Amino acid sequence: MAKGIRFHYLHRDSGNYKKFGHRDFSNPNNLTVEEITQRIRQALIDTEFFYPEKVGIPKFLFHRYGDDFSWYEFESVEEIQTHYLHESIEGFIAKLLRDG
Repeated sequence: MAKGIRFHYLHRDSGNYKKFGHRDFSNPNNLTVEEITQRIRQALIDTEFFYPEKVGIPKFLFHRYGDDFSWYEFESVEEIQTHYLHESIEGFIAKLLRDG
């Protein structure tokens, strides 16, 4: 098994209810969790928000209220043991920089 990175995020609706998700990425250059976190924060809106559909993360099936924000919040990253994953964390960060 290879080492990968798990990107944790959440959606907070206008009633402050939270729905959590994660996405797994490969880490071919063995970046540290600290370095990845720093790069991600630099790419986010106000160091914590991103638009999920612009970076390939599907929106949760429903949002509680029609006035909910369409952005999601970055929560954390962690190192995981996983099988080979096609998308790298560096590719994902590039999407955040371009489209976030």
